[in-house]
Amino acid sequence: MLTFELSRTGAASLLEVAGRLDDGESFRLSAVIGEEIAAGARRLALDMSEIDYLGEAGLFALMQALKLTRRNGGVLCLAQPSDAVREALAASGLDQLIQTFDTLAEALGAL
Repeated sequence: MLTFELSRTGAASLLEVAGRLDDGESFRLSAVIGEEIAAGARRLALDMSEIDYLGEAGLFALMQALKLTRRNGGVLCLAQPSDAVREALAASGLDQLIQTFDTLAEALGAL
């Protein structure tokens, strides 16, 4: 099961995501990000350190989140991606589109 914890740090929103980002859970990530953007968030960091699986549907959800934030004049980045996230991003080529940072401080500093 996927869990979320949302917090705000200055002008940035931090969404800590944990669990399996698969077919059954990816829609929840899209919904949470969509709600945050609808509420006015324009700078969003996803802490992906606790993701133990990232499937195709999860990759699609990340791509949709990136498009949505950009379309609304925002920025999306990933912080502390787990090995599973790094491998999935590299295999799909999304690592060339979604900016990732090794630490949370770096990600929030870039926003």
